[in-house]
Amino acid sequence: MIDLHGQISFAFLKKSRFTGSFQGMRYLLQKQERESHEGEASAETKTVLEAVIWPEPFNYEVTEADKKHGKDFSFCEEGLWEAVDWLNKEFEEGHF
Repeated sequence: MIDLHGQISFAFLKKSRFTGSFQGMRYLLQKQERESHEGEASAETKTVLEAVIWPEPFNYEVTEADKKHGKDFSFCEEGLWEAVDWLNKEFEEGHF
C-alpha cells in the first residue's frame, strides 16, 4: 500500500512534482493548469492535481504515452489524499 503521509505535503506540490514507485508501478503527482471549455464562453483555466501511473522500469519522460494513464483531482489537501487512494486502487486492480 502506498502511504505518503509524512513524505509529501500539499505545499510541496505547489512548487514541484512528486514521483515514486511501488512494486512495479511508477507514479507522478503534479500541479497542472487545464482549460475548461464549458458552453460557448471563453476558455477558463483551472488548476488541478494530476496523478499519472505507468509500469517500471523507465521514468515518466522516456515511457511511451500509451503506457501511461492518469486522473485529475482537486488541487487541495483533500485532493492529494484522494489521488493517493486512487493510486492504491489502480495498483490493487493491476492497471499499470
